[in-house]
Amino acid sequence: MRSKARTQILFFLAASAGVTMFGMYHVLEALGYIAPPRPFGDSIGTVAFGVDIALGVLALALLPSAIHHDPMEVEYGYVGPPSALVASLVILSVWMVSVLAAPAGAIVLISLSARLSLYWTVPAVCASLMSALVYQLTHSPADPNISWSTVLGSVVLTLVLIAMGSVRGVILRRQAQQAKQAKQARQARQAQSPQQTQSAE
Repeated sequence: MRSKARTQILFFLAASAGVTMFGMYHVLEALGYIAPPRPFGDSIGTVAFGVDIALGVLALALLPSAIHHDPMEVEYGYVGPPSALVASLVILSVWMVSVLAAPAGAIVLISLSARLSLYWTVPAVCASLMSALVYQLTHSPADPNISWSTVLGSVVLTLVLIAMGSVRGVILRRQAQQAKQAKQARQARQAQSPQQTQSAE
C-alpha cells in the first residue's frame, strides 16, 4: 500500500517535471527550434497551447486516483480498485498528446504494471498507443503522413516503463510474502512459548 506522503511526492514530481517540460517545449517552439503545428498561424498555436494545458491539468488531477493502492493488493487475488484503472487509462490516452501530462503518464505506467495484471496492462498499452497516434493525427492536421518511427519509439518507451513496473511489482510482492511468512512464524513461536512454559511447570 502506498502511503499518502509518497502519493503526494509522486504528484509533486509529476507536476514539477510536467511544468518544466511544458515551459521548455513552448519556449523552444517560440524561438523556432521546434516547428509549430501546420497549418501555421496564431489561432492554431493558441488552440494547441490551451489543449496542452487542459489535458495536462486533467492528467494531474487524476494521478492520485490512478496510483492509489489498496491494502488488499498484497494478496494475489486482488489487483486494485477499478477507479484506479479508469483514471490510469484516461491519463494514458492523453500523456503523449500533452507535454504537461507526459511525466504523469510515465508514473502511471510504472504503477499500473507493478500490479502484475495482464487485464490491466494490455488496455494500458492500447491506450498509450492510441495516445501516440492521436498526437500524430492532431499535431499537424495538414500533414497526411504519420511518423511511424515516432509511434514505434512511443511503443518502445511504453514497453520499457511497463518492464520497469513489472520488476518493481515482483520485488514488492516477494517482500510482502516474506513479511507475511515472518509474521506467521513469529505468531507460531509466540503460541508455542506458553505451551513450553506450562510443560516445564
